[in-house]
Amino acid sequence: MSKKKRFLIILIAVTVAGLLLTAGLIAYVDPFFHYHKPLTWYPYVVDDQVDMNPGLARNIDYDSVLLGSSMTVSFDTSRFYDDMGLITQKLSYNGAYPKDQSNIMEIIFDAKGDSVKRVFLGIDELNYSCDINQTKYPITDYLYDKNPVNDVKYLLNKDVLLDYVIRPVLDKKDKSDWNMIYKMWWQPMHYNLANVRLYYTPAEEIADTTPAEEYIAGIEANFSANIIPYIEAHPETEFTIFYPPYSILYWYDAKRQDKIDTIVKKYDYMTRRLLEYDNVEVFFFQNQEDIICNFDNYADHTHYSPEICNYMVDCMADGTRRVTLDNLEEELELLSNLAKFYDYDSIDL
Repeated sequence: MSKKKRFLIILIAVTVAGLLLTAGLIAYVDPFFHYHKPLTWYPYVVDDQVDMNPGLARNIDYDSVLLGSSMTVSFDTSRFYDDMGLITQKLSYNGAYPKDQSNIMEIIFDAKGDSVKRVFLGIDELNYSCDINQTKYPITDYLYDKNPVNDVKYLLNKDVLLDYVIRPVLDKKDKSDWNMIYKMWWQPMHYNLANVRLYYTPAEEIADTTPAEEYIAGIEANFSANIIPYIEAHPETEFTIFYPPYSILYWYDAKRQDKIDTIVKKYDYMTRRLLEYDNVEVFFFQNQEDIICNFDNYADHTHYSPEICNYMVDCMADGTRRVTLDNLEEELELLSNLAKFYDYDSIDL
């Protein structure tokens, strides 16, 4: 055998061995939880919502889930157990659209079925009038589908190997707290008006002339395609819907663009539509002046502190701030009056 041929055989053998070793390491550690539960001893870094949520939904033990946008990432899921005895898995998508919620609920119910006792879903009215197929980020098909062939894109992924298999072992300080995965980087000292100012620019004073009915038609399309089918298909699962409490500056922008009445109509429609189902309850936090007008609760004009998350869990546990058809009109009127007549000049912007 010539030296060139021997070298080629050795090169092929080393390459194949390297690929098999890479695939074996990734499958064993499984940093995206595609095949199995996390290893108890491994310092996992859980920071990639799009790629990790499908595996978490399929293979983690839980009996309830927390869904929504970045408005849900600061929740401590141990609080759900302390207040309600629920083992809750956070499956947030920053900037989530309804289709993002549908994609993950399809996996949740396919994997767990009616063992899911409760779905906690934060709804951002701003994102619910979009195209019914729009997602915030492209999904990674090989992690969402059930085709084992295309798993090669996961098993032979250099970035997965280096960033999620090797790096966590070498630098364990980035190990994730399972109860606080996906949390924002902000620390307690960042929740104040000074920090909010860094990220906030008032909206341009241009009135939104889009009729409320047009937005509501988009909401109905998204509800019908992406939310209601799961509510109807799983009557034994309780769906707890909540509207995240953005700061008063969110409403300042709405006032500058003449959108307050439209947004209130959107909340009215969504709530009435959701409350058509016996397995749905809705919680309303937007008109609590002591929360939304206190900038010590916010790091920017929409994202609130973990303490506010804890408060909302407490409310969802004992029924405080629950909105019904009997009190919906009153709650919306309080919100409208607060948003329209608040003394915005008193804010030191």
